[in-house]
Formats: sequence, C-alpha cells, structure tokens
Amino acid sequence: MFNKVKAWILPILVAVLITINAVVLTQFSDTSQKLVESQSTVVKTKNELQGVSEARRQLETEKTTIDTSLKEERLKTESLNKENEQLKANLQAKKEAQAKLASQTRTVQNIAPAVNVSGNKASWLAASGIPQHEWGYVDQIVSRESSWNPNAVNKSSGACGLGQQLPCGKWAGAWNDPVAALVAQHGYVKARYGGYAQAVAFWNANKWY
Repeated sequence: MFNKVKAWILPILVAVLITINAVVLTQFSDTSQKLVESQSTVVKTKNELQGVSEARRQLETEKTTIDTSLKEERLKTESLNKENEQLKANLQAKKEAQAKLASQTRTVQNIAPAVNVSGNKASWLAASGIPQHEWGYVDQIVSRESSWNPNAVNKSSGACGLGQQLPCGKWAGAWNDPVAALVAQHGYVKARYGGYAQAVAFWNANKWY
C-alpha cells in the first residue's frame, strides 16, 4: 500500500519541485534582468551626469573667456577714452594758445604799427646814451633777439622790438622806435642783471634774458 502511494506521490512531488524550480528560475531570471537593467540605468545616469559635468566645465571655460574678452574691451575703451580726453585737452590748449597769440598780435598792432626807421645800430646806440664800452654786449643780445629789426615781432610769444620786450609795450616809449627801445632795454638790464655783461652771461646760459 505504502509503495503504491509512494509510487503515486513521487511523480507529483517531482512535478511540484520542477514547477517550483521553474518559478524560482523565472523569478531569478526576472530579478537578474531587472538588476541588469538597473545597472544599465545607473551607467546611463552616470554617463549623463558626466556629460552634464563636462558641459558645465565647457560653460565655465566659455564664461572665463568671455569675461577676459570683456575685460580687455573695457580696458581698450578706457584707454581710448583717456586718449580722447587728452586730444580734447590738447585741442583746447591749442585753441587757447592761438587765441593768446591773436590777442598778443592785436595788442602789438594796437600799440603802434610798423614804421620805416632811418639810421643804423651805431647811430641808434649813440643816440641812446648807452656807454660805448657796452655796445658790444648790447649788440650780442639785440642781434640774437631781433637782428636789429625795430619792427620785429615774435609770432609765438608776441615779444616785440629790438630787445623783444614781453609783453609788447611794457617798456616806456614806442616799442618800434629803436632809440626808445634801447633806452628802455638799458634800464631793464641794469635793474635786472646789473649791466649788459651780466645779461649776456645769463643769455648764453639760458638762451633768453
């Protein structure tokens, strides 16, 4: 009896075990598949994160490049603005210098017009009363300043006359009267330098007196 039951149950148990094994294998296969898919997802996510990180690095690099370019352009703009301001200042200074020169020219023209002068430097020196032993010093200064032209006017400064008085007309007498100009220059040289010899020494050192 027992052997009969055993013979009957055994196939059933084997079938059950096979079924259970199949189910387990199926579940294991499904789990493995899900694990593989999960790993694939993790790898995909990791790759995506790496891509995002790389994109971020590229953006940061581009941002740095743009910031550097903007800084360079800003520096160029500031440099151009400074150059523009300097050009404006130079232009303004030039206009002011031209206006000053025009004013000085008008002043010279208003003081006395150019005149025809007779005589020569010897006659003018004699008439001026300057001691003859100083004539050589006078000649050195006047030759350099005006070449003995009583009507000489410096276009840049407006200085005028034999001794190039500046501003024109500051000395007594008509600026283009050679005798009056020499008398006035003599007084200026004595008061400022103590005499013509000292004035010549100063002129030699400084190219003006």
